[in-house]
Amino acid sequence: MYRTLMSALVGSVLISGALAENTVKRIQFERGKSEVILTGKVTGRDDVLYKLNARDGQFLTVQMLPGKKPADFNIFIPGRGPGDEALYVSAGGGDKYLGQLYKTGDHSILVFQNRAAARRGETADYKLLVRVSDKQPVEEEKPATGPVPQNVIDDCLKKLREGVGNETGMKVISAKRGETSFIIDVRVDTAEKPWRCFHDGTKCTKVMYMGEG
Repeated sequence: MYRTLMSALVGSVLISGALAENTVKRIQFERGKSEVILTGKVTGRDDVLYKLNARDGQFLTVQMLPGKKPADFNIFIPGRGPGDEALYVSAGGGDKYLGQLYKTGDHSILVFQNRAAARRGETADYKLLVRVSDKQPVEEEKPATGPVPQNVIDDCLKKLREGVGNETGMKVISAKRGETSFIIDVRVDTAEKPWRCFHDGTKCTKVMYMGEG
């Protein structure tokens, strides 16, 4: 059923103080609560990593609420984190994630700015809603759909050029959202079969040739 999502925490959080650069925060909950709104700022390439301990089978909602300048977020299952393939990427799936967890342990939510805003040194003031439940929510939401962001396609083409040569002709033949990442298929003039690129919304995580050899 909903074995696609992430961590659960029951309780209303107690997080105080300003968020530091590249900070790791442990979320703790008050008794009897099932949601919390996390607030903070990220400037430039800074990020904040929230750690959430949750159980297999619980339901999690993570939503970036409207504000002056909200940030992006990625979600990772236990044993994974920044630099690994993400369970959910807000840049591709939308500003709200809802689903059921399939692994017990520390899940992670990374809050950050997109690459262009980070390069410009901008500051994002974010409000992040985290809600959990032991039962399936009454209203279940399907992942958002829409075109794959152009920066994702550009990153994949750049990665391929580094491997096969800048002078080689390339054409994107498919760009879609997979279960945990974007999947870009590219026709390369020098290859009989396409190349495939996996992208987590912040970087290209893997490239592979779809033929033999």
